[in-house]
Amino acid sequence: MALTIVVAAVLLFVVWQIASSPVIPEVADLKDEVRFLGGEANSMKERLERGVARQAVLEQEAEVLRRANRLLRESESERQAELGRLQSELEFFRRLAGSGGAQSGLDIYRVEILPTESALVFRFVLTLTQNIRRASVISGRARLDLEGTLEDRLVTLHWSEISDGQAPEPSFRFKYFQQLEGYLTLPAGLSPTRLRVTLEMKGQRKPVIRYYEWRDLAGD
Repeated sequence: MALTIVVAAVLLFVVWQIASSPVIPEVADLKDEVRFLGGEANSMKERLERGVARQAVLEQEAEVLRRANRLLRESESERQAELGRLQSELEFFRRLAGSGGAQSGLDIYRVEILPTESALVFRFVLTLTQNIRRASVISGRARLDLEGTLEDRLVTLHWSEISDGQAPEPSFRFKYFQQLEGYLTLPAGLSPTRLRVTLEMKGQRKPVIRYYEWRDLAGD
């Protein structure tokens, strides 16, 4: 009787141990799962490689498009600049010819204000024209006056105040066109607003007077 009880107790203990222990899968099942996971990993790797390759192609295509777009913009800018130059030349010769009543005599075709190494010194270029139908030499002088504010006051500075003090006023003598060049020296603290150019021609009582906004000339 005691032996039976002992044997039963041992069997119950063995059954409890088996029931409470984790189930260990078969080796074959583990191998199948490893092969399956390996296949999935290879498939994901291939998809990743294809994605990386496609991304590289897309980046190359985007770079080609960016370069093409940049070249097109540069080409368009050059074309517009060339067109502007040709239109300017055409207008210049129209003025000389007096076609369409554009010009009847002495006039200012263009005023340019160019910066220098000094923030207070500017180079000026005046392009003067005359109708070629007049076919006569004209002469005279150009007077430059600069309007602006200095120490919160409205001022008008004349040639002697914006030149080096010794240079004479620009003079002209031409038949069809001429360029006058020189330098303007602004006093410290001046905020220029407008440039007035006056052409006084010998034998003509009424001068030619033109006004130009400084910000348009100097690009401020």
